[in-house]
Order: sequence, then structure tokens, then C-alpha cells
Amino acid sequence: MAGQYSAKTIEKKWQDRWAKQGDFQASDQSGKEKCYVLDMFPYPSGDGLHVGHVENYTATDIYSRFKRLQGFEVLHPIGWDAFGLPAENFAIKTGVHPDQKTHENIANFTRQIKSLGISYDWSREIDTSSPEYYKWTQWLFLFLYKNGLAYRKQASVNWCPSCQTVLANEQVVDGVCERCKTEVVQKDLKQWFFKITDFIEDQQFEGRDVSGLISGLKKIDWPESTKKAQQHWIGRSEGAMVRFHISQQPARIATRNVAGGSTINSQQKTEDKQGQEDIEVFTTRVDTIFGCTYVVVAPEHPLVSQQLTNNSQQGISNKAEVEKYLEATKKKTELERTELAKDKTGVKLEGIEAINPFTGEAVPVFVADYVLGNYGTGAVMAVPAHDERDFAFAKKYDLPIRISIEPVTGTVRENEEFRRSIVAVVEDAKTGKFLSINWGEKLGGNLFIGGGLEEEEDVIQAAVREIEEETGYKHVKLVAVSEKIHHHYFAASKNVYRNIEATGLHFRLADKEKAEQRLEADEHNKFTVEWITREDAFAKVADPLHRYLFDKFIQGKIFAEDGVLADSGAFSGLASQAAREKITQWLEEKKLGEKKVNYRLRDWLVSRQRYWGAPIPIIYCDTCGEQPVPEQDLPVSLPMDVDFRPTGESPLTRSESFHDVLCPKCGEKARRESDTMDTFVCSSWYYLRFVDPKNTEAFADPEKLAKWLPVDVYMGGAEHTVLHLLYARFFAKALRKYGLIDFDEPFMKLRHQGMVLAEDGRKMSKSLGNVVNPDDVVGQFGADSLRLYEMFMGPLEDAKAWKTDNLVGPRRFLEKVWRMGEKVSQQSAINRKQGTENNALRTLLHKTIQKVTQDIEEFRFNTAVSSLMILVNEMDRQAKISQDDFETFLLLLSPFAPHIAEELWERLGHAGSITEGVWPKFDPKLLQDETVDIVVQVNGKLRAKIAVASGAQQKDVETLALQDEKVALHIQGKTIRKVIFVPNRLMNIVV
Repeated sequence: MAGQYSAKTIEKKWQDRWAKQGDFQASDQSGKEKCYVLDMFPYPSGDGLHVGHVENYTATDIYSRFKRLQGFEVLHPIGWDAFGLPAENFAIKTGVHPDQKTHENIANFTRQIKSLGISYDWSREIDTSSPEYYKWTQWLFLFLYKNGLAYRKQASVNWCPSCQTVLANEQVVDGVCERCKTEVVQKDLKQWFFKITDFIEDQQFEGRDVSGLISGLKKIDWPESTKKAQQHWIGRSEGAMVRFHISQQPARIATRNVAGGSTINSQQKTEDKQGQEDIEVFTTRVDTIFGCTYVVVAPEHPLVSQQLTNNSQQGISNKAEVEKYLEATKKKTELERTELAKDKTGVKLEGIEAINPFTGEAVPVFVADYVLGNYGTGAVMAVPAHDERDFAFAKKYDLPIRISIEPVTGTVRENEEFRRSIVAVVEDAKTGKFLSINWGEKLGGNLFIGGGLEEEEDVIQAAVREIEEETGYKHVKLVAVSEKIHHHYFAASKNVYRNIEATGLHFRLADKEKAEQRLEADEHNKFTVEWITREDAFAKVADPLHRYLFDKFIQGKIFAEDGVLADSGAFSGLASQAAREKITQWLEEKKLGEKKVNYRLRDWLVSRQRYWGAPIPIIYCDTCGEQPVPEQDLPVSLPMDVDFRPTGESPLTRSESFHDVLCPKCGEKARRESDTMDTFVCSSWYYLRFVDPKNTEAFADPEKLAKWLPVDVYMGGAEHTVLHLLYARFFAKALRKYGLIDFDEPFMKLRHQGMVLAEDGRKMSKSLGNVVNPDDVVGQFGADSLRLYEMFMGPLEDAKAWKTDNLVGPRRFLEKVWRMGEKVSQQSAINRKQGTENNALRTLLHKTIQKVTQDIEEFRFNTAVSSLMILVNEMDRQAKISQDDFETFLLLLSPFAPHIAEELWERLGHAGSITEGVWPKFDPKLLQDETVDIVVQVNGKLRAKIAVASGAQQKDVETLALQDEKVALHIQGKTIRKVIFVPNRLMNIVV
């Protein structure tokens, strides 16, 4: 195999041959077991590929080549998410038509991907901007429309007053338009939606089971972080719907009834009811309702608009202030409104009150933009004592904070001693330190001052007394008193389990005057008094009761967990869970509310007032109204002669040819829908089209769908966790429901690649000037070196920093592989059949087969490459290598570095491609080392290491161990009591 390794020549040769022979085209007629491997749809940007893109394409290519060698029929297709905002923005800026620029980008992407040797089935290539593809996107829209899963309604969108256009969320940066920096406002427009919320829960339709978006996650192999993100996005919560009656009378307290609810007399109802309605709120914490001190409605809530247009003397008396607030709200996106870190604002609706159905109390009503009109009912009951957001709002607007839940800490045990107690947190304002008692590790470590109440003593008196008795400090000033805490613990100093009703008190030291400590007999010499810093308190105070009070007083934290109800009428004393059930039951009995399951997930808004997208196939007729385009008239083609500059409405509105259409029902002149579809629609069903991309009669043939789907392995970035992946699952479930496919989860195994950072550790960005173009790397080092380096950088899912200089290592590795061919060429035919007689190398080879096989299956490509490098180093030390062993190695290498593997395979005399080979299997008998090192201990201490045959029996190892000089020295004159033996690892002689 003479000659120098020339990556450029070899790689071009094999890429041309693969293309000419169609080596990677998947056969629909194959009888082999199928394996469908898919990359997330790439968007062909003008910048082309960077080395970060190469990572996931290489990973799926390795897996695809591996499965082919294992005998699978592999479908590994490629296509383009060709519609989208960047192409349209570029067109607006330069005047170059999006169609022209998009296909220039596709050509460049195609060239770059082919230069990497990625084994895609190019015969199935898809372009979402082609009418042959988006015809079926439109067909799917009509499929959803005809089954009640697509509908149109008024909705709020991001609007740029300068560009006169709707912006996607990603085009809004810090509240301004990314293009012109104008402040973005919210605007109501009629929009199309897909009813994704219909598929949150399991359902059955005409005998077909369809798993929900939540339960379906249990049957797929996805990263747990991705599953949790989808569950959070869907946001399933069980709670209660509660109706608060609206009052326009001055605040008053109604009488309570025996259930802890309220009684509103009939005369009061008559006065309040005129022109009013109830506010419905959804809450997961109905157990806190007795602590409700105000109600908040979203700016979009019907009550607000009704009251602002109400011309009677009753109703909102501060309309001007409310209207000004609503105008300011329109300038905020939903994300800005709900951001936790931002200050919450609102305006009280003067003259409007809500009646708490349990207390009969009239509480104020606020309009606040942190509540969204499209989530729940658009109204919330505020319980500031038990909700961080409500607490901050209440403090800002000086609203009451009423405790209705008392904490429970510790673990309940049998035979507990009940006691009323206090915990005093004493702060020295001058030093910032806190008074503590250090009981030592055995008795609980550092605690604040605590003790029981004596007869006829209140909590303040008890706290002051305990402070003086235990520490000697006489003068303290009270700052705050907590609610009662129900604490269960073991009092180590008293050797008893206790259930205490504790009250916390926060004091500041008035002066340093001290008296003599007055300790009980069993307390002497058991603790020391220490002043500790805030940091010490975090580190040393572990007791849950004491830590809770420190967090409450010093950190300002509120109690938002389950506990025991207090000041809650007939429900006082109940645990939160039991109280929720009983309170909900009471609401249903009184017809004031009911049990309810709510979701954060909203229906999918698919309308875009943009040009470069698939037209929505709907026609509007003045006589017949909204009409679907007949299927035989699809596709509704996107006109190419459109002025796509933004004017405040969809560019398609200005195309006369596009709107020259007749009503399909009455035949009269009509008008097409001018909005286009969200590009996520096109990219959420492409996995179906790949199985039959040339079909002109259906989106895919049912037999091909049944053969190839679902996708076995899917690879792409974690940034698509809750949009694309959720939408793709929705399409599968909708099609499954109506019998078009026989599965409801599209991607059985999902993996995310980590980000490849620039050499400066930042994200690669054209604006930062730190993008690495794979063309440059391939030109300098070769595609195989690039592929190996990308996989060797670290675990696939981790972020890694790019270092061009580090490519020297993979390149030298391949040069070593190339030179090894010289050793094989000298072998005789007999040696080629017999293989090597080097047992150590043969063992390593079979260990490498096992390791690489397992690593590829589990996407641990970095350790697979490492194993190959170790094997090559060992092979390089040999004078000769059998052809069988070298061919086995080339098969292992070929998924990672296919070009050099193909060339060396051919030079070994094979007429066909290495892709026609068979993945090697390891011999389990050869996986054990011939000898192993056994650690020998005496009484647990290392005394020697001895080499023994792998699998040696205990008696043989013991004989060798006792003959070792160091071992013999430590057992001399002693009796061996027992011998602990771990095969192939350890022997411990106990004397």
C-alpha cells in the first residue's frame, strides 16, 4: 500500500463513487429490519455550516453506518426547512427574492454536507418551499380544519409600529424590534390556531387508543430534562374553580355560616347583581382561600372592558388611570409580563370589589399585567402570606397579609410529647451576627434560643425569659412574631420525641448587659453560647424549625408549602391535602365552584402575516363565509411577484393574481386568506414525508408509513424541546386518532448534541467574528480528521470549546492507520486465514469490538474513538498484522472515518464497498485478561499486589499471597481468622 496519505484525493474519490452508485439509498422493498435515523431539519442560512453543525450530522452518520453494517435497512434522509423569517428579512434588506437566496443557500449547504461524507439518502431530499411539499402541508391544515382541530379567533400579537408588521417572539429583543429597535406593542388580530390542547390527555376514538402529550412521554427514550421541560410547558395542575361575586358597594363583612363560608343576604345580591357577573378564578391552593385579601384580573379580562364601557354611575371610578395602564401593557410581550424577576405593577379598580365565598369579605380587585388573559380564567385570588408573587405585590400596594396555613416541620412519630414552645432569633444589628446555642453534633449542633412556655406565660415573655436564662442577655427589642409552626422532633438533651406548637420571634439586641445564666440541672456543660454570622447560620443551623424561622425573618421568605389550616373557619386544623378536598366539596355543594384540571399549554397559533411561508388554504366569501380550498385545487401556490416590503398587513394582500379566486361553494367572486403558516408547521411533519417524498396522491403511502415509522433515532438541539418536538408529537397524535397512521409517538429515541463553542469560549457568531467554517478545516486536515475530532472532543451532550490546533492529533492517528497497511500487505495467504498469534493483541481487539459496539449504541462516541486509538497504538507496535485483524479494525473505524476505511478496504483486494461488510462480533472468551493483578490486604491495609491467572480460584490465590514476603511479614506469629476474596480483584486476610 505504497504512497502518502492524501485525504483530499481519497475523500473526493469516495464521495463521487457513493453518489454515482447511490450507496445509501434506502430500499422500501428490503426484507431487512428497518432503522430510521433522522436529524432535525436544518434551516439553510446564508452563513452556511459551521463546525457546530458538523457534530450532530457526524453523530447520526456514525450510527447509520454502524446499523447498516449490523444488517439493518437504514433510512437516513435529508431536507431543508426552507421557509422562514431570515430569508424574508434578507429580501426586505437587499431586494433579492427569498426563493433565489434560499436555493443558493441550499446549494451551499448541500456541497458542504457532501464534503463531510455524510451518508444521507439524497434521493429523498425535501424542500419545504417547493409546491410539491407544501401542497401536503396545506392538505394537513385542511385535515385538521375538517376535524375541528384548526380554527380562527382574535388573538394578541407582537406588533412593530415602524416596520408595520407582526413579529415572532424571537424577533423581539428586550421589548424592541430587532431590526429597527422600535418599541414593540401588542395588537389584536384574527389568527388561525391548531387545537393542540385536545391531545394533552389520553383518549380513545373509534377503538383507537391515543396516548396524551403527558403520558406518551413514559414510553419513549428521551433525556429526562427534555421530558420535564415538556411537562412543565404543558403545565398540568389540579385545583378548583371558585366564583367570587362582584360587588359595587362599599366594602363590608358578611356573616359566616357554619361551614366557614359566607351568607350574603338577598337584598345585597339584588343591589350588586345588576349588570354584573362573577369573577371565576382557578387555584391549585384552594386551602389558602381564607388568606385571600385581594383579587387580580388580567388586562384582557372581560370585566375590565365591560366596566370601562359602562356608562352608569356604578362601576370603575378611576377609568382614566385604568385605561392608561392598559395602554402601557400593550407594549409588553407575554414573556416580559410574566418574568419573575421584574417588578409587578397593577391598578386598583376603584368601586369594584369581590366577595370571598368563604369569609363573605369584600376584597379589592386589581388589574395587573402579570396575569394573562389566555391562561386559566384570566383572574387569580391573591394570598400574599403564601405566594411569593402575591406577597411582593401586597407589600408594594400596602395590602393585608393574612396567614391561613401553618407550617409543619420534622417527622411525625408515635408517643410524642406535646408542648407549646418558642424559638427566638436574636440579631446584633451592629455586627450582623446572630445569637446561637451550640449543643455539639450529637445533640443537634447550632440552634437559636428555644424553650417551652410556662403556665400563664405568653410567647414574648417566654422568649425574653429563655434568652436571659440561656445566654444572660437581658435587653432585647421585638421585631416580628411568626405564625404557629407544628414541629416534630427528637429532643436529644431530654431523650424524648416531641410535637411542639412553636412560635418564632425575631429580636434585636438592645445592649450587651448580661445577667448570670440560669440553667436547668441537665443543661450544664452541654452547650456553649456563640455569635454566628449569616453565612455560619446557613452552614450550621440544620434543624428544620430553626432554619425555617431564620429564612422567614432574615431572608424574608414566605411559607408557600402544604401545612395545617389556621383561621379557616370549620376547616381549621385540617392538613392542606384533606382541606382541599373538603373545601372543593363544599364549593360544589353550594354551587360556588367545582374541581378543575387546568393546563398552561395554549393552542398553537399558526398564522403569520409574512410572505415567505405556506399559504393557508382558506377562501372567504361574502355570501358563504369561510370555505376550505377543495383538495383537488391544492397546492395554493405562493406567488413569486409579490412586493414583500412590510406595510402593516400580509404582503399577499397586495397580490391581485393570488386573490383572483371564486368561492368553491357558490361560484361567486371571493378572496383567499392572506396569512401564511408558521414555519414550524412545515417542519413538524417532515418525518412522515421522508418515507414517500415523491408521492403525488397522498402525503405518504400507508404501507411505507407502516414500514418505516416511527423514527428510531432522532438527533437535534435541546432548544427545540418545547416547540418543534411538541408540535411534531401533536401531528402524530392527530393522525393516529383518525386512523392515518398506527403510532402516536414519532421519535422513539431522542438525543441532543451539546454546543460547540468558539476558541474564545463564546457561542459561535458571525457578529463576533469567531465562526469556524468546516470548509477550511476539511481543506487543511480532511473530512475524516474533522469527524474524528468532533466526536473525540468530549461527551456528545456536553458543551465543548473548539481548538483548531487539536486537529493535529486525529490527523496523525489516520496517518498511522494508513502506514499500518504496509504491515498487512506482506502477510501470506495462510497467515491471513489463521490470523495473528499475538494473544494480547487478539484480546485487545475483541475488547475494542465490545467497547465500540456498546459506545455507538449509547452515543458515547468520544470513548469509542479513544478505544480505537488504543488499539491502533498496540497494532503499530507489531511487526506484522494479519489481514483478518486489520479488516476487523477497518470495519470498526469506518463509521467514524469512512473515506480512509473505504480506500484501505479496497487496497486489501475487496471489489465492493466496506458498507457491504458485516459488523464484527466479539468472542466473550477473549474478553478476560490472561493475567490480572490481585490486591492483597492484611486487616484491610494494602501489603502486596500479585499477578495471577484470570479466573484463578481462591485457594490458588491464597497460596501465592502467603508466599509473598511482605504479606508473610505482617501475618508472622498471628492467627488467620478469615479470608475475604473478590475474584480477579482483591484478597483481604484478617488476622
